[in-house]
Amino acid sequence: MNKLRKSSLYFGLLLMAMVLVGCNSDDAKNAAAEKAEDIVEKEEAKVEAENVSATKMYTDALSREVEIPTNPQRVVALWTVGEILALDVQPVGSTTQLLRFYTDEEKDGIEIVGDSVIGDYEKILSLNPDLIVLYALAKEEEIEQFSKIAPTVTTQFFGEPMESLRDLGEILNKQEEAEDWIKEYNRRVEVAREEVKDLNLQDEKAVVIQLALKNMYLYRSSTFPTIFDAYQFQLSSYQEKLQQDGNFAKEQLSIEILPEFSDVDRIFLIVNDEDSKAAYETLKDSTIWNNLPAVKNNQVYVMHNRFSITDITTLDWALDEVKRLLK
Repeated sequence: MNKLRKSSLYFGLLLMAMVLVGCNSDDAKNAAAEKAEDIVEKEEAKVEAENVSATKMYTDALSREVEIPTNPQRVVALWTVGEILALDVQPVGSTTQLLRFYTDEEKDGIEIVGDSVIGDYEKILSLNPDLIVLYALAKEEEIEQFSKIAPTVTTQFFGEPMESLRDLGEILNKQEEAEDWIKEYNRRVEVAREEVKDLNLQDEKAVVIQLALKNMYLYRSSTFPTIFDAYQFQLSSYQEKLQQDGNFAKEQLSIEILPEFSDVDRIFLIVNDEDSKAAYETLKDSTIWNNLPAVKNNQVYVMHNRFSITDITTLDWALDEVKRLLK
């Protein structure tokens, strides 16, 4: 119950009680006040219970119609953890994999329910959740299994961050908070652009290359909105051509392809694992790599592997991280 409604009800009941007893004594006043407060507390508990028990229908990322709580209280996050945290909702459970980039403060109070993305059934069951959030690549049998514990919805596996945040805003009944977060982020983007305006980044081309398990990958530019939206870098001719195909998502690169990025001013490199660190050392010894203009101009930036995650809190982190590297 909101404070205004609670105050109005309290004073209304108090006034009525005082009139009934004629306000003849302090004892009568105290009794009336206590009775009014008791009624208010019972009314508030009733309203809160109704809010918790209320449900709504939601169409998830797999076009499943799911009946979920209107105001979920105990959410197990097996995907989109960043979006949930950004909306000031603390999940009751998540996994080591999904929480690996968060601080101890951010993770405080979140029970670990497994190591990988999909958590342990028994551990999740023990948390008595009222909502479970999964990714859209979850297997049908996994969705069915978790649905036996609590209403289970899926969110986009590789979704656009702002869209994912709005989806979670609808799921958690936090639509206003989602829009407020987006407005604040857009404000921060404008500030960041102003701070690097002397670099004229909008006139430069960039590429983001990921090294994972010794392989090199190029992803659709929307995967890295910090580079191509917030800081307004242009695409290389090679990537621009690839993205004329609306279905393009990623391509595995060979070292022979690297000269295609000779028109690139800056290279952002994500080195995901120990094997890839060794692959990068080998790459740095190659003539092809060292002939790239961005390499010659010392404009290669090795990014923290968090940069490959597209959740909304990482987007916020990356805005400052990229600015730090550029400056």
